[in-house]
Amino acid sequence: MSFETMHTLRKAPEVTPLFPELSVVTTLRDAVTDDGLHVPAGARGTIVEVYADGEAYEVEFASPVAGTATILAEALAAA
Repeated sequence: MSFETMHTLRKAPEVTPLFPELSVVTTLRDAVTDDGLHVPAGARGTIVEVYADGEAYEVEFASPVAGTATILAEALAAA
C-alpha cells in the first residue's frame, strides 16, 4: 500500500469542543439574543447547541433576560 493510499484512508482527528452541550457558561462580552434583547457581560447561560466543532455556541439564558443567542467561543468562559 502506498503512502498516498494510507494518507487517503486515514481518519481525520476528532475535534472536541471547548464546552459540551448543557455546560453552564458566562459571557465575557455583551451579546444580543435572537429576539434582539441585550445580554450583559457576566450573564450565565446553558449551552444548547454546538456549532462548527466548538467555534460558536447557542446559549440559552434565563436571567437577566430570557432567550437564546449564538456566541463565539472566545466570548464565553466556564461558569
